[in-house]
Amino acid sequence: MRIFAIATVLLLTAAGASAQSITVNRPQISNDSARKMVDACMAYAKANNILVGVAVVGIDGVLLDFHVSQGGGPTLSETAVLKAKTAAHWRRPTKDLEEEVNKQVNGAPVWIGDFPRVGGIPIMIDGQFAGAIGIGGGSKWEECAQAAFDAVIPKNAQSARN
Repeated sequence: MRIFAIATVLLLTAAGASAQSITVNRPQISNDSARKMVDACMAYAKANNILVGVAVVGIDGVLLDFHVSQGGGPTLSETAVLKAKTAAHWRRPTKDLEEEVNKQVNGAPVWIGDFPRVGGIPIMIDGQFAGAIGIGGGSKWEECAQAAFDAVIPKNAQSARN
């Protein structure tokens, strides 16, 4: 009987705490939107005859969707995911981060686990961070990313990224 009473108190305490919690409404990329972004970037890559890997992560850096061009190889796939996660981690374009790395002499430990190379872009909606996209390979990665943004985010809600 004592265990039941403790469990009931804990349950009531948890229920009371959640009723008082504060919620934050913010844009987040859904799985469906991530798929549309990946598909748009892949369509752009195919139309322009370039091989790319494309990854979309959520606000927490967790992979939502991913695809790599047939014949693209492991480098494209791995760098796409790393670039997306790095852009999410720093909430900045990896292009900016790469410039910082090139200026630093002893800054390498800051970047452990990240991949500060061009191709990772935060997804900003109405000025708020909503996820990130990473593109591995392809000289037209910015155009590929823009095709992805245009497929999901209305132009008037897109924020400057790079």
